[in-house]
Amino acid sequence: MNKSIVGATALLTVVLNATCGFAGITPLETPFARTDFRIRDPFILAERGVYYLYESGSLNGVQGVCVRRSADLEHWTGKTQVMRVAGDTPVAMVWAPEVHKHNGVYYLFVTLTLGQGAYEPALLVAGREKFLAPRGVWVYKAESPTGPFTPVKNGPVPPRDWMTLDGSLYVEDGRPYMVFCHEWCQMKDGLMCYAPLAPDFASFTAAPTVLFSASEAMVGAGCVTDGPFLWRSEKSGALYMIWSNAMKRTDKEGSDYCIFARTSPGGRIAGPWSKDELLFRKDGGHGMIFKAFDGRLMLTLHQPNVTPAERMALFEIEDTGAALRINP
Repeated sequence: MNKSIVGATALLTVVLNATCGFAGITPLETPFARTDFRIRDPFILAERGVYYLYESGSLNGVQGVCVRRSADLEHWTGKTQVMRVAGDTPVAMVWAPEVHKHNGVYYLFVTLTLGQGAYEPALLVAGREKFLAPRGVWVYKAESPTGPFTPVKNGPVPPRDWMTLDGSLYVEDGRPYMVFCHEWCQMKDGLMCYAPLAPDFASFTAAPTVLFSASEAMVGAGCVTDGPFLWRSEKSGALYMIWSNAMKRTDKEGSDYCIFARTSPGGRIAGPWSKDELLFRKDGGHGMIFKAFDGRLMLTLHQPNVTPAERMALFEIEDTGAALRINP
């Protein structure tokens, strides 16, 4: 081979490794900029030099969950399907996938809305019929962040006669919990709940505990509870919860999708918890927190909350030990 070609090839290899953090992802594989593609409820798993971004397949007609990969958070691969809803499950929508690693297993928490009549007799509440649809948090598992993910059971983990969504994993003293929302559609005022999970993640080992209702957050808070995510402070051990709400606007009619944050200073999910603070109010929400490979603490969310303009937004945040703050 010509020496100049060998030299150019070696140089290209060095450049690829440098720009991709030895993540095994080359620029040729990452043709999509972060602003190129629509996504709601973005969730990032950061592992071994690779950022995995999970998204609902409902956005593109796929009945399941897809993943993109990146080495720098700005350039992303195309979508690969990692979970496919079984053909005999009458799914109408797939919502808010999250992937968490626990004891060497990757667990996918995802909300499925099923077709009317799937399991709804006990779901109906007088006067709320037009709002109700069978919706619940399902859990899948896999040996790899790229799947394939298979269900731990054929059905939602929370009670079937509850309309639930946006399940998230939290582990305290080695014990896994699901934090999830009991939908405003059924309750009028959405509830934030948690419950301990069985070792196989297929059931709760105790009845769910209600943490708070949406309207309790602050003056102007709406009835929606969305997108809980918990993060433990590395500075103080305090436990933070972020979650989303449609807050009433003060300047004109309507509401803004936003993110609230509350703190359990003692670091326990049972609390006591502080009152909510407004973390983000710029027509975006359903966020989560992760640690970037360069050590920065990051918040990701979708913005604006308008279809089909939604994109993934990224913000560096500060953990003061007592609260979370978005860096200016």
